[in-house]
Formats: sequence, structure tokens, C-alpha cells
Amino acid sequence: MLWTLLAGNFIIGTGVLLPAGLLNEISAGLAISTATAGLLMLVGGVVVAVAAPLVAGMTSSVDRRTLLVLALALYAAGHLASAIVPGFSALLALRAVTVLGAAIFTPQAAATAGLLVPQNRRAGAIAFIFIGWSAASVAGIPLGSYLATLIGWRLVMAGMGVACAIAALLVWQSLPRGLFVQKLTPAAWKGALTNPVLLAVLLVTLLSMSGQMTVFAYIAPILRDAFAGGPEQVAMAFAVSGIAGVTGNFIAARIVGRVGIDRVIALTIACLICGLAIFAASFGHFGLALAGIALWGIGSFSSNSLQQSRLVAIAPGLAAATVALNTSVVYVGQAVGAGLGGWFVAKEITPSMAWTACALTVAALLTSLAATRAART
Repeated sequence: MLWTLLAGNFIIGTGVLLPAGLLNEISAGLAISTATAGLLMLVGGVVVAVAAPLVAGMTSSVDRRTLLVLALALYAAGHLASAIVPGFSALLALRAVTVLGAAIFTPQAAATAGLLVPQNRRAGAIAFIFIGWSAASVAGIPLGSYLATLIGWRLVMAGMGVACAIAALLVWQSLPRGLFVQKLTPAAWKGALTNPVLLAVLLVTLLSMSGQMTVFAYIAPILRDAFAGGPEQVAMAFAVSGIAGVTGNFIAARIVGRVGIDRVIALTIACLICGLAIFAASFGHFGLALAGIALWGIGSFSSNSLQQSRLVAIAPGLAAATVALNTSVVYVGQAVGAGLGGWFVAKEITPSMAWTACALTVAALLTSLAATRAART
């Protein structure tokens, strides 16, 4: 059952990040600028950020199997429709609707994983299903990016729709009925939003995601313009990031029980900082940049999944609220990073773009260490 949720996260992660791999093709096909095409990432982040906690509160009485299947079905319909829309305005509006599937699936898959295993295995289970997100970078995003150069971005969108429909069938067949999460009450929201330690942990997510997405959302045009990279180099960069992400998530899931969530998160954010610093320092040199991408890949997805587990460990009774809020903050970070990166791209692609991202992740590490100290006292 956890494998099914992992597969669902693979599909969701591929769909969320796919526009980053298709920016060059979408901008050329619809005769718009790269920065304008980047609005697909920004709008997606804003919609999920707002919708994730609202959906969590409105659907707590719905069976998890039914809810997850409906989320994937909406995702399938949205991507299939995206393949045939005539212009960018319609595509942008459709994107806002499509990503509601991600707003539902990501946090509720984490909550469902917690229902399927004993309490002492929850952190590892949540980290495990988020391997699907890093696997999306290994296979989904590089493949989509490369195929778009061969068959066009519209057929890639259509293929995503079919994959979403298959994932919905798998979830329906494998998950049991009768899985319900704790009902979200106003007291739960108040407890989550007034706890300074929880808010500090959420700020870590915001800062780390903003830093990552400042560069990652525009990696295709960055490699094209600053590294003279073609479709093969773009696909290779996504693949290296994804392989490193899977490796990082796998290691984190294995050692978190022995080392502790706080320490592992600090290590993963340190990898982000080092990776972005190497990328910035080696700007224009593709081989060295790949080393930086690998390091930040190790830390990216594992830090995000462990943040979910960290929130659950700090306040188990508020888990339904904090997991939804963390998902929301992940996408706020995506929107902030996409907006900041878009500003750099519109002005000029320079190493300062990556150094700014690095500074945000340094702030994330300092905030994480402060949150650890506060939680202990």
C-alpha cells in the first residue's frame, strides 16, 4: 500500500514540476517569453498553497481512498485538457484547476501513510512515500523534458493525463476502505498557528523551498543561456537531481530512526547550501554544475519529506493540520522561488541568481537549528 502512495506521489511530483522541464518548448510554441511561461509554476504554487489547508479541513470526513482517487482523476482530466487548449491564458487558468489535485493528494497521502503503519514507523513511512517525488525528477521530468523536444509539449501533457488515470486505478485497487483522519477543528488550527516551534519549522520549509525553486524552476533556460546546454544537457541535469533525490530520500528514511529527525534535516539543508554554492561558483561550467545539482538534489526532497515527519513528532495531535499547512508552505515557497527566479530571468541570468538561492537556504538552516533548540526547551 505504501508503494501505491509512492507511485501516486511520483505522478503528482511529475505533474507539479513538469512545466519547469517544458519552459523552453511552451514559450516557443505559444510565442511567449520564458518568464511568462514561468507563471505556470508560480500560479500552481499559489493555488496549492491556498487550497491545501482548506481542502484538508473540508474533507476530513471523506474516506481516504475515495479522496485520493478523486484527486488523481482531477489531475488526469486537467493534463489531458492542457494538451488541447489553444493559448497561454487558457493554459494558465487550466493549470490553476489542475493543481488542486496536488493540493489534495500530497498532504493526504502523508496522512494516509500514517494510518497504515504503527506510530513508531510513521516518520520512515512518510519519508518513504516521498521518494516518489524525487523519483519524478529521476524519470518523469527528464523524460518529459526530452520527449517535448521530439513530440512536442502537448503530447507530453496528454501522456501525463493517461499516467494519472492509471495511478488512480492503482490507488482504488490497493488501498482499503474505511481510512479516516482526525477531524480538523478550529482548536486544531489555532494550536498549529499559535505554536512558535511549529511556526519556526514551517518557516524552514518556506525558506528552503524558496531557495531551491529560484533556480530549479528555471533550470532549463539557465542551462540554455548560461551554459549553452541543449535538450540533452537539460534532461541530464534533471536526471542527476532526481537520482540524487532518490538516494537522499532513501538514506534519510533508513537513518532517521537512529540519528533523529532534527539532525537529518540539518544535514539535508547543508547539502542544499553546498550544492547551490557549487552551482553558483561554477556558473557556465556544466560538469562542475552537475556536481552542485547532485548535492542539492540529495537534500531537496528528503528535507521536505522529513519536515512533515518533524511536525508530526512535535505535536502528534495536530498532525492533520500541520501536514496540510506544511504542504501549503511548500507551494508558497514554490511560488516565491518561481517569482524571484522569473525576475532574475527577465533581467538577466547571472550567478547572483544562484547565490540568492543559496542565501535563502542558509537562512533555512539557521532557522531549523533555532527550532530544534526551542523544541527541546
